[in-house]
Amino acid sequence: DDMCYPSILLGLAASYLNEYKYPTSTDCLAKWLQVSHPGALTKGDIPVNAVTLRNTYSSLPRTPNTDIEVHTALGIIACLLDEPHVGAEHFGDAVRKSPQDFMLWNRLGATLANSDRSSESVEAYRRALSLSPGYIRARYNLGIACLNLHAYREGIEHFLTCLKQQDSAAVWQTLRLALSLARHYDELVHIDTRSLQPLLTAFNIE
Repeated sequence: DDMCYPSILLGLAASYLNEYKYPTSTDCLAKWLQVSHPGALTKGDIPVNAVTLRNTYSSLPRTPNTDIEVHTALGIIACLLDEPHVGAEHFGDAVRKSPQDFMLWNRLGATLANSDRSSESVEAYRRALSLSPGYIRARYNLGIACLNLHAYREGIEHFLTCLKQQDSAAVWQTLRLALSLARHYDELVHIDTRSLQPLLTAFNIE
């Protein structure tokens, strides 16, 4: 039962957020409170919603060990409430305290991107990848940020690198968009056949 593992509950909450499963993400955040701070939620707080969670997490006593987790939770909650600029502040606080956490850098990048701060998000994604070069989600997100900044070729290169690591229908679809934006129309035939090697060769990716 994941109730026994509070350390993974915040990661699950973030994953469900990425999949737009907001009620399940909210449940994971509530479970973390129940396991780590019994009594923080009262019967009057049930059913739990994101506003209740924000108020409860904000009132928790902080220690150096829990401060990162609380900022992470508050960052996720801000995204649930469609306030990515607030989420960016919390994830920014979290990465300052834990600069080697590549997943936090990716979350910071995502909230910056959703706040229309794509150029800043690029730096956060690059930090994530410098710590974990094989982290596909950060590389995919970096590719998206490149498209938003009209750096189409760099975006294409990131998507191709993702596909080298793992086949993904979503990445192929985004790659099609990127090739079209970059006007590499001749390469679109390789998307239809899912032929990766000709694309890697065309863009000089080993």
